[in-house]
Amino acid sequence: MKDKHQSKGADRHETLWSYGYRPERALGESLKELRTAGGMSQEYIATMMSRAGFSWRQTTVAKTEAGNRPVRLDEAAALALHFGVSVNELIDNQADTPEQSKIESKYRVAFSMYLSSMSRVEEAVARRDAAEVEYQQALNAMKEREASYEQAKAKFDQAFGTAEADELGE
Repeated sequence: MKDKHQSKGADRHETLWSYGYRPERALGESLKELRTAGGMSQEYIATMMSRAGFSWRQTTVAKTEAGNRPVRLDEAAALALHFGVSVNELIDNQADTPEQSKIESKYRVAFSMYLSSMSRVEEAVARRDAAEVEYQQALNAMKEREASYEQAKAKFDQAFGTAEADELGE
């Protein structure tokens, strides 16, 4: 008989565990996928986590990626923040099997990287547009200054007779 204090969450929890799902493993797979997709080393992640106030080393990252180390909630939050995903996205796979978990992790990483790339493109377009405006302003200013220079040069040449000297080859 089921304990009356057991919740639906507990039923899901038991089901996930019966299929081999472990939050540490899911988080570790997500971490590895995000890290490698971003071209980051384990040492880089360790340094980033150390700067965030955690005692992480390269071996900590390796153990976390392998799912062999419990991860504190604040550590998961720091990792999620760094990669621009939610803690839930790091650990809440909807998979029924370890293979589905790997596929879902890869999907989440691909989607996250896609969103990141889309954001980078939008930022680049904004910078390009701003650069185009700056270029046009600089070009217009140069043309105005060129006209002003030509007028000043003509008056200078006229006043000092340098135009005639230049024409005579002197």
